[in-house]
Amino acid sequence: MGEKKENLDFFQTTYDCVIENGTVIDPKTELRTIANVAILNGKIAGVTRAPLKAARTIDATGKIVCPGIVDPHSHADGQLFSGYVMASMGVTTIIVGSCGLGPYPVKEFLTGLDETGYPLNTAALTPQSWILREKAGIESPYHQATEKQIRQMAQWAEEDLLNGAIGLSLGLEYAPVTSWDEMAAMAKVAAKYDKVMPIHSRAGGWNSLEATREVIKLQETTGVRVLISHHVYQCGQGMMEESLKIIEKARRQGYEIAVDSGAYCDFACPVGSEVFCEGWQDIYDCTYHDILAGTGKYAGQRLTEETFNEMREQDPDASVTAFVGKPYEVALALKQPYVMMSTDGGFPNLAPGIGHPQTAGTYPKILKDLVRDQDVLTLMDFAKKSSWMPAQLFGLETKGFIGEGADADILIFDLKRVKDNAAFPGLGDPMAQPDGIDYVLVAGVPVIDGGEIKKDAKPGKSIFAKTELWKI
Repeated sequence: MGEKKENLDFFQTTYDCVIENGTVIDPKTELRTIANVAILNGKIAGVTRAPLKAARTIDATGKIVCPGIVDPHSHADGQLFSGYVMASMGVTTIIVGSCGLGPYPVKEFLTGLDETGYPLNTAALTPQSWILREKAGIESPYHQATEKQIRQMAQWAEEDLLNGAIGLSLGLEYAPVTSWDEMAAMAKVAAKYDKVMPIHSRAGGWNSLEATREVIKLQETTGVRVLISHHVYQCGQGMMEESLKIIEKARRQGYEIAVDSGAYCDFACPVGSEVFCEGWQDIYDCTYHDILAGTGKYAGQRLTEETFNEMREQDPDASVTAFVGKPYEVALALKQPYVMMSTDGGFPNLAPGIGHPQTAGTYPKILKDLVRDQDVLTLMDFAKKSSWMPAQLFGLETKGFIGEGADADILIFDLKRVKDNAAFPGLGDPMAQPDGIDYVLVAGVPVIDGGEIKKDAKPGKSIFAKTELWKI
């Protein structure tokens, strides 16, 4: 009798919103069907084909209804402009603090975000390679940490994890002399609580294969769950197939290794960073002309030796894009069953006309190119890799699926119309809104409504991760 009453209550309730007649894609159950999705108090109350009453209905006939995107590698860091740009392509949850760079301490950042409001749900990693090293008094990325500094950084990292950080990140290419002892100390802290450690590996280009092996060795030695960051950016210069063989061998042996990658083969980074170390032209087989200024005085221009050196000296934080990748490496990486999607987007001081198109174009570009036009990925693959896999990796139990009890973080799009409009500076607007992304709901609240960005909508919540000692 109780079950019948509960069932009757479901069909008699007036919901906050019902998404009607959409093609529902649920990566958790691998269900694809036509159905109505009921939303109440920020949660999905149920999925049915029966008509339901609601304060608002959204007609999704002919459109895809799938979980909102969980970006496991964002640098939006609470910036409103970047948040709305990312929402415009379907992102509902971001994890910031990758590459050892991001807000710290995490508790203070997340608390402040809730106080001011933000359009996206946000979790944060403890950023080690830039932030904790600087805090420890390490003056140069080419200085090795002392034993005392390593102990201090490990203590700070543990405190940050206990205060809500969702993991601990390294950006080894930005701190190229990081010792094995320093890496292992950080990894042991994360492993103690079974936290994910995203790692921007020590090198790209022709040095990337050995850098991938180093990440795998760290997992083998400490047990930490590693996430290899933006893999096409690291190994997408012709080394992808070899790198994947290295990763697959380790995974077959039971190593806990995840990988994220994006829609582009040409990476962005600060012009003053250690990516452009001595010999970078040989490492990436490129010239100054292969570098495009994304921000700053020369935004939209290919660089010369003179302008490159000027930017390095006078505007080292300016973003540049290195056109060194092979486009075919993107599909090769993303079609692997263990590779999830990410942006690496949202760097500081973004504005219309500047930056890298990854912030506004990643997911619609994948949908258009790899799902619709090339049939490399299915819609179910897209939903898994953009939402379910990152949610599961980081323990976000109520995100990444369409079903009763899930957070009402939902993306509704028209596959026939979806198209990325973001372009590199000098060719167009890197922050241009895509076509075909019609609705993006965060906790049931539209941030994108009928294709329009609702710039007063701030329904996102900070995610304070639970931290407990690991045991089996």
